[in-house]
Amino acid sequence: MDQRNEVTVLGAGPAGIAAAIYLKRAGLHPVVFEKQQPGGLLRHAHLVENYPGFPHGITGMNLADLFVQHLRRCKVPLVKAEVTRVDHKNDAFIIRREGGTVLFCAVIIASGTNPKKIQINGAVGLEGTRLFYEPFTILKKAKNIKKRIIVIGGGDIAFDYALTLVAGGHEVTILSRSDPVCLPLLVQRVRQKGAMLHTPCVTETIRKNPKGLLLECRQHDHEREFSADFILIACGRDPNISFLSTNLTKYIDDCSGVPRMSLPGLYFAGDVLRGTYRQSAIAVGDGIHAAMMAQRYLKEKGGIL
Repeated sequence: MDQRNEVTVLGAGPAGIAAAIYLKRAGLHPVVFEKQQPGGLLRHAHLVENYPGFPHGITGMNLADLFVQHLRRCKVPLVKAEVTRVDHKNDAFIIRREGGTVLFCAVIIASGTNPKKIQINGAVGLEGTRLFYEPFTILKKAKNIKKRIIVIGGGDIAFDYALTLVAGGHEVTILSRSDPVCLPLLVQRVRQKGAMLHTPCVTETIRKNPKGLLLECRQHDHEREFSADFILIACGRDPNISFLSTNLTKYIDDCSGVPRMSLPGLYFAGDVLRGTYRQSAIAVGDGIHAAMMAQRYLKEKGGIL
């Protein structure tokens, strides 16, 4: 077996980085593909308080930077490229990316998730200019000028993003269609920081006006209007698997929540696998678990010298 094509890891979030580090230490030669900045969704976390080793908590940005430093110290190749297609044929995984096609004997899918897009009248034309799905894009757009920002969502990620925006000096309002489903301490912190919470509140239409945006909502069967400069949507996430062929997509649909699939050499790790159980510690464990299984598979296959 060609060692240069032993195993690839798709995605450089916590799961992908943990998998690559383990594989490198095991004597393999993993190649990591990541189209964006390494660190994954972790970079957007306001404060990580449940990752062991940081008793006072650590920002998601700083923890992601430490992960990336560790990866680079291990000298794992990190290829900045978008993987457009993954298929399996003749006992090999075919990875199509910008610039060509590469074959691997095993693949760990750690591609994370994509934000769910909700259907609100007037929203589509605002995406990328006034409506966004991650907080740091808004912070860059605001250019250190205080803005009115509405966060639509009621889960952990919505409240965490709200804390990030409040810390950036902005006026933040959260609109949730039902009672919040996040940790109570996040609701408490958001309120302590001065952000407003309206629930149950359903956004029905978004309109532009001379002063920015006007959101027409319904709360307790009454019409409400809210003004904003930017909108942040945080209404759940879906697995990022659009690049998988139909032959491979069925394996994640049939999986039982463990990294190994029924197809030898195929593994999933992290948020792409875990649904609502999106935690850095879970992702790291998944990545190591997947890497250990990939190592054993390649050893049985005769791929380790």
